[in-house]
Amino acid sequence: MSFALGLNIRTGFATVRTLAQRAVAAGLLGIAAVALALPAQAAPDRRVALVIGNSAYTAVPRLANPQRDATAISASLKRLGFEVVEGYDLKMDEMTGIVREFAQKLDGSKAGVVYYAGHGIAVGDENYLIPVDATLKSEADLDFRAVNVQLILRQMQRDERVNILILDACRDNPFATQLAAKSRSVARGLTAIETQSASGILIAFATDPRSTALDGEKDGNSPFTAALLKHIETPEVSITTVMDRVRADVWESTGKKQKPWTNSSIIGEFKMNPTLKLAAVDPSMTIKAIDGSVQTPAAPAPVGLDRAQMDIRMWETAERGNTPGDYKAYLDAFPTGQFAAFAKNRLAQLEPVAVAALPAAAGAAAVAGGAAMAALPSSRDTGQAIADEAMKDEVGSAETEAGLKLTAKDRRELQRRLSLSGFKPGKASANFGPSQRSAIKEWQTTRAIAPTGFLAPMQLKALRAQTEPAYQRALAEEAKPAARTRTAREPVEPVQPRTRGGVAYERDPVIRRDLERERAGRGNSSQDAAGAAVFGGVVGGVLGGVLGRGFRR
Repeated sequence: MSFALGLNIRTGFATVRTLAQRAVAAGLLGIAAVALALPAQAAPDRRVALVIGNSAYTAVPRLANPQRDATAISASLKRLGFEVVEGYDLKMDEMTGIVREFAQKLDGSKAGVVYYAGHGIAVGDENYLIPVDATLKSEADLDFRAVNVQLILRQMQRDERVNILILDACRDNPFATQLAAKSRSVARGLTAIETQSASGILIAFATDPRSTALDGEKDGNSPFTAALLKHIETPEVSITTVMDRVRADVWESTGKKQKPWTNSSIIGEFKMNPTLKLAAVDPSMTIKAIDGSVQTPAAPAPVGLDRAQMDIRMWETAERGNTPGDYKAYLDAFPTGQFAAFAKNRLAQLEPVAVAALPAAAGAAAVAGGAAMAALPSSRDTGQAIADEAMKDEVGSAETEAGLKLTAKDRRELQRRLSLSGFKPGKASANFGPSQRSAIKEWQTTRAIAPTGFLAPMQLKALRAQTEPAYQRALAEEAKPAARTRTAREPVEPVQPRTRGGVAYERDPVIRRDLERERAGRGNSSQDAAGAAVFGGVVGGVLGGVLGRGFRR
């Protein structure tokens, strides 16, 4: 009997172990199948950018717009999915340091972009970018107090990738006047850079080589950067076409005084803003397991974007459409995405409105299929994304903004939203001053609408819709430390000693010992009960089988 009991117990444990091994094996097979099923294009194509804006020069008068220009370009590149290394008003050691950081991030990337706004100088066939602390008394100072453009190009050309160098550094340069008396090779503007020796590179100057460019209005952008901001985010347009459009705009806006110059050896097309293309979902693709199958749709993956960037791009597409169908498409592709909670909230608000707006038959069809409901416009206000085309005819003014009836709280909220989007409205204020107006202008420029610095109704909706995800994340982050602070500050009520029969527990060793036994019993009861149930089930089953066979005999 004892031998049979032991044999059955060992057999039972072996069966449990075998089932566990099979489950683990099934999980590993499923994971391997998922890995094999992912499309090859899901591998991320990283794109890295370096942005520098130098305005606050110490040895010569400061420039009005480079820092503002660079900030706006940085925000635009981030929206396009670039990892941006940025710096403003950099000294010599800071400039070399940020170039080194950019070079490190370039490793493994598929595209690199450099944008520089500030003073630049050409001596002979070399171009130099000038830090804000530079003092140039002789041509030799350039090797130690300025950054040679070739240094940056060497970092970009170490690996095969698309490289784009954009220099808004051809402004009227007082450093050239200082050096001209001691060097005949000092020239106005920058000198041309050839690209024939390297493929996959585009170099753009704000104006023709050996010419100077305009810095622009004091509270705006340079003509070159303003045109670049207008076109750089245009979907499905190659960078060469973007620069052609920039050249045409600058030529017209400056009265034919400034003509940007571009030299390119890029083979094929490189698009700064490729349209999101989703992979088709094959409903028949399944992963077989031991006891069934798990359906796994192909992961959507656009060329040139990793999954996190694609998540952001698809959310922006859903916001612009702002229909139940758009949000459902986002959730189908990213059920646990960064904006999944927002998509579900908007679906909950949109779907009742959409169904109520349809006739009874159409409403039933919409509930069943969802197609008709996806075509309905939304009645939401601040969450509705406004297309750029709809805003082009709406020019913001003091009158349109007054009609919005913004409170002091509203203005602070909008300043926060602008700041989270990469613009710099300055210190939060109950009213819009020059710095806030400048930030609004920069935002308007990126949306290709009239940069007046005043908001209009549709612009207000668009700004809130565009910044809603970042704004909600910021509010959530702020709430965490506040909750921890409240918890830490809550007073702890003193525990009054309980009594049994009028005798304090702490004073009676017998009662105290009984209480300790009770606490120990309560703490272990759940674990003991669970363990006893498992062991009892195993032993009971074994005993039942053994005893049953004994009785049958």
